[in-house]
Amino acid sequence: MFDILYPSKYWIIIGAIMTVFFSFANLSYFKNKLPTDGGRAFAVDGKSAKGKPTSAGIIFIPIMIINVLLFTRVTWKFALIFPWVFLASLFGYLDDRKPWKAMTKGLTDIIISLGSGVLAAYLFPRHIVILALEIEFTVPLPLYILLAGILVWCSINFTNASDGVDGLCGSLSMISIFAFLLMSNFLGQTLMLPTMIYTFLVLGVYLWFNCNPSELLMGDSGSQAFGVLLAFFAMASGNPFSYIIICLPMILDGGSSLFKLAICRITKKQFMKNIRTPLHDHCRKNWGWVNQKVTERFMLIHVLIIGIYVAILAL
Repeated sequence: MFDILYPSKYWIIIGAIMTVFFSFANLSYFKNKLPTDGGRAFAVDGKSAKGKPTSAGIIFIPIMIINVLLFTRVTWKFALIFPWVFLASLFGYLDDRKPWKAMTKGLTDIIISLGSGVLAAYLFPRHIVILALEIEFTVPLPLYILLAGILVWCSINFTNASDGVDGLCGSLSMISIFAFLLMSNFLGQTLMLPTMIYTFLVLGVYLWFNCNPSELLMGDSGSQAFGVLLAFFAMASGNPFSYIIICLPMILDGGSSLFKLAICRITKKQFMKNIRTPLHDHCRKNWGWVNQKVTERFMLIHVLIIGIYVAILAL
């Protein structure tokens, strides 16, 4: 598992300790120097976030990147991943500080997605293994670039839309990262294991501040970067289609908003008018779930999905 570490597996332990320490110290010190959330006008209970420090991702994403570069063996090709992750975080921070127009935000998402897709096509295996179906095939380079870019774009938006309840996005991301870590190790794709571990750790530290009632929000600077990372983790595992299962709660939660909006714009008619999106808003408004119940039940569903998926693979 630790064959790519330099000079021994103990360096990852040192890096893990440093990641946790500096994440906690910097979030504690800089949280009151971050932009404040303006409240989501159309979200359920959106006013509760107003005035809270946001965009914590601009703090813990660089910490994760620095520790990966310092404590693991990183080739220059692999290091090209991190500018795209940081760029996603930086764009999110700028949007958190002063909201961008929809066109500007959409353009930056496309830039990150295309750049990440091209890099992924040359860095990750194009020979795909779908474990559950026992299918293997090789994807042509142009098609892989296109599909990888779409995956990154979707992942950014799914993760971003899911970040609306204390602890929800962070918890679901942690569960997904742990699942990708297990799958990558099982398939022998160890390229991104240290990055998965360090990302898992910074999320854990962030959730210390984000658990209900939250005192700090990750903002777009966190959710967009995690979207890029989750897509990279799926592709690095050699089984990118596993993203659909491993990140299913975020796909259903955040993707429901994109799907509803797309259908309404295409047909010019109301669609899913009795269902609020993202789905976590439907649970709070229509079903009366409090924030903590939303997070806990989404986490439970997520763990059950992963458990069933692992059981199928083990058969």
